[in-house]
Amino acid sequence: MAATLYREIKGKGQPLILLHGWGMHGGVWGSFAEQLAQDFELHIVDLPGYGFSREMESNYSLAAYRAELETLLASFDEAVTLIGWSLGGLLSLDLVRQQNKRVTKVIFIASTPCFTRKPDWQCAMDEAVFDNFASELQQDYKKTLKRFLALQTRGSEIAKEDLRCLNKNLFARGEVNIDALQQGLQILKTVDLRHHPFDSDAMVIAGEKDTLVPLKAAGEFAAMFPSARKEIIKGAGHAPFISHVEQCVETIKQFIHE
Repeated sequence: MAATLYREIKGKGQPLILLHGWGMHGGVWGSFAEQLAQDFELHIVDLPGYGFSREMESNYSLAAYRAELETLLASFDEAVTLIGWSLGGLLSLDLVRQQNKRVTKVIFIASTPCFTRKPDWQCAMDEAVFDNFASELQQDYKKTLKRFLALQTRGSEIAKEDLRCLNKNLFARGEVNIDALQQGLQILKTVDLRHHPFDSDAMVIAGEKDTLVPLKAAGEFAAMFPSARKEIIKGAGHAPFISHVEQCVETIKQFIHE
């Protein structure tokens, strides 16, 4: 357990930074990371408040996460690729809008610039969903996290296997930081990055059956970039890197080597 940002490094080659989603930690990447590490140097982060970084002092705001990740980026002597899943994708997008020159490519997995529905943004979830999770966290956070994982795997053609994998990893790096979970829900509920200019080389990977980030959001998201690549993983839910490991790995390798 670290009082500073925990980072696991695997493999050799071009550096990739992997940012996990809400409620999880870097261990969630599993065999996806193992396969990518055969071709790249992976820097697998436990975000502040999660996993082995759960005791970091932070207010767990978007700005606080950005500051920590910018410090991490500054430690590299070469350009890096960001891979962000769900909340990790939103944090990656926030970094990209700062036009950090160390980021050459960014890959968003099952993510969106705005997770909640707006009058002009219907391909998202109702705010009430996040309010309910925030309320339930105070009563029984373990049950709440497991319910959220079930929501993530809903729709996947191998939902039971996906859920089993996520549940296995959930507490693999210890108990969770409730403050970080609550603030993470606030980020998912309130942050809207749709109205910012982006010029990064980007790829949006979406699960065809994702119930948290509707498929239509992938097209809207990709359109925010001048020439983003969009990949739809058929039969996948919110965690395509778990249900369709090889397909995600090959898609990412092709994109990075373009």
